[in-house]
Amino acid sequence: MTKTREELLATFGESHLEAVTAALDEYGAASHEREVDRVKLAILRISEGDIEKLKYWVKVAKTDYRDVLAAAETGPLSPKEGAKLQAKARDVVDKWGKK
Repeated sequence: MTKTREELLATFGESHLEAVTAALDEYGAASHEREVDRVKLAILRISEGDIEKLKYWVKVAKTDYRDVLAAAETGPLSPKEGAKLQAKARDVVDKWGKK
């Protein structure tokens, strides 16, 4: 079952609610930041009630919101999995450059 925004906010605790919403509201302030509600919900989900994780994922979203959506969908990658995917991406870029 998917948790609601209110349920996810509750995982941070009542005393942190103001700080959480302030940090979360940093995403969507710029006109180029897309899918604001969906991204904020994903940030809440993957932060797991940890305000430091929440701040990290807000920064990630401001760089590329798709990274947040991917992490929410697939879960975090291990360093080994991340390195493997980066190697594949470099291989694709190298092949494009040779055409």
